Amino acid sequence: MSLLVEWNLLDRPAWESLFAQAGRSTLVQSWAWGEAKRAVDGWRPHRAAVIWAGQPVALAQVLEKRVGGLVRIGRLNRGPVWLRHDLSAKDRLVVIEALRSRWRWYKLAALALAPELPEGVVVPGFRPRAADRWCSAWLDLTQPPETLRKRLDGKWRNMLNASEKAGLLVEASPGYLPWLLDRYRELLRDKGFGATPPALVEALAEHAFRPDDMLVLRAQSAAESGGGHDSVAGILLARHGDAATYLIGWSGDDGRRLKASNRLLWQAVVDLPRLGVRWLDLGGIDDKLTPGIAAFKRGMNGEEYRLAGEFIGA
Repeated sequence: MSLLVEWNLLDRPAWESLFAQAGRSTLVQSWAWGEAKRAVDGWRPHRAAVIWAGQPVALAQVLEKRVGGLVRIGRLNRGPVWLRHDLSAKDRLVVIEALRSRWRWYKLAALALAPELPEGVVVPGFRPRAADRWCSAWLDLTQPPETLRKRLDGKWRNMLNASEKAGLLVEASPGYLPWLLDRYRELLRDKGFGATPPALVEALAEHAFRPDDMLVLRAQSAAESGGGHDSVAGILLARHGDAATYLIGWSGDDGRRLKASNRLLWQAVVDLPRLGVRWLDLGGIDDKLTPGIAAFKRGMNGEEYRLAGEFIGA
């Protein structure tokens, strides 16, 4: 079969239309992510459609920088996004090799790769790097909420039940993003680390394809004095294609006591399908850096996966 890689020919609507066909797409391969990385970190996105036997089988976004003004370094992170899920492992490696052709050492260029391939796969022509393999979990939101609720870990479900009885007010709006980012910055100052810089989140919102692609869910409890409500927790979900990723979360002391994070994440499971979201990625499970968060996410009992790791072109 003939294989063709078309670079930088798709406009955004065409890209987004194909991207939605992937189902389990990845946030870091989205158009918005590429533009956010351009704005914040100076990366230049190159976007490819891979055509095989006349049909699109994959999309790929490679971010590129120049080192020393001469050498081009490309990075393909969690790509390609597969549009054909019946491709064999061998065929997927053929696609990656075709994408690599722009980044060869004889062209003063190299490609770093963290492919959307399962753990154990070796990519010919690339050297593995010593790095932790990405781990996360998918939730299939085409399943009825009752089915997903039954699959919750028993302790997680009990905390959800308690939170639902606590009288929390839960609201969802992209307009809550500035509030959540203020809380998130405080969290970063206290903890000293975080997965996604606030400036990148703001750039993602600026380059969103749909108005509600950056959706914040906020939980409020009844104030003990003076009436009104106090905000106790919030989460951010980033939509991409027909999928979404749990990107950041914050919970204050009252939020932790009231198990508000359980309530918010469950509410997202219920609400996202109404926006056309079929898959929710829990946004990474890291037992070393954030064991508590890892345990919280595992309580959802999603389909856990671990990827092949990091590689550099040999």
